[in-house]
Amino acid sequence: MTSKSVGIIGSGAWGCALAHAFSIAGNEVMLWGRSTETVNEINESHENKIYLKGLTLDNGIIATTNLESVCETDILVLAIPTQQIRHVSRTIQQYIKSNTPVISSAKGFELKTGRLISEILAETLTNTKIGILSGPTFASEVITGWPTAATFAMQDQSFATRLAEKLSSTSFRLYTSDDIIGVQVGGAVKNIIAIACGVASGQGFGENTRAAIVTRGLAETARLATALGGNAETLAGLSGLGDFLLSCTSRKSRNFKFGELLGTGHSPQEALKHMQGVVEGFHSAKPVFERANKLNIDLPICFSVNSILAGNTDVSTSIRRLLNRPIRNE
Repeated sequence: MTSKSVGIIGSGAWGCALAHAFSIAGNEVMLWGRSTETVNEINESHENKIYLKGLTLDNGIIATTNLESVCETDILVLAIPTQQIRHVSRTIQQYIKSNTPVISSAKGFELKTGRLISEILAETLTNTKIGILSGPTFASEVITGWPTAATFAMQDQSFATRLAEKLSSTSFRLYTSDDIIGVQVGGAVKNIIAIACGVASGQGFGENTRAAIVTRGLAETARLATALGGNAETLAGLSGLGDFLLSCTSRKSRNFKFGELLGTGHSPQEALKHMQGVVEGFHSAKPVFERANKLNIDLPICFSVNSILAGNTDVSTSIRRLLNRPIRNE
């Protein structure tokens, strides 16, 4: 692969972080944003003051509002929320060159259909190679240059390895996997488990409780991943355990912070008003609940979070039910 052009759709915190990382790695990066103000800000001052104030983006990044020009690059990355994937992928299909790798960095299930992102892209795009980028990554730390590692999943492993080498740098490393399902389930469900950890924190519970939620949450994630065709072993890696450790223990995590607000008495809608950016776990809880029910899989923590978000039970009742589940073999 001789060309080094990377197009990124989405100029939020994560889109900017990926643009920065890939530019640092020596690629020609074009970043698409809907806001003319944000695009001009990135081009002129190399900053996104809304999401990443005070952090300087690599000056090699070219930002634009022209969607077609971004899609003409050799690698296309979708750094947009899960619920926007279907609409955007349908829009860009007309612009994408044949066999262009399309990589999604979102983490979630589609609310209306319960589909994973790879399933959405398979329905909406033709003649493309689909990849998933997921792992324990905070945008601000990527831009700061702190060592970061993530998983890059694609069915064609030799092609994935070449892409990973192209997009990696000394501070941002991609490790490949052929388990495109397991990687997605890990990234999506950890958002729901992070909400549960936040709820427990907001209720005043300690580290023991959080450790129990993370551990049992990983077990739930593995059950769902294997039922959907993924591998349980994947959940021991960056897109599973690694992402859980990050999102379930830090207030930098939007999902954890959202859950903490729920735990202190805020309603879901009130909590959302305090958040900057999308809370993916809020949108994924219902489709995970519905898909797990169809597969006859018991996911107690995920189901409890969904019940709280749907207004079917209060936080204290849900916590009590989780703590008083029947004793059985782990």
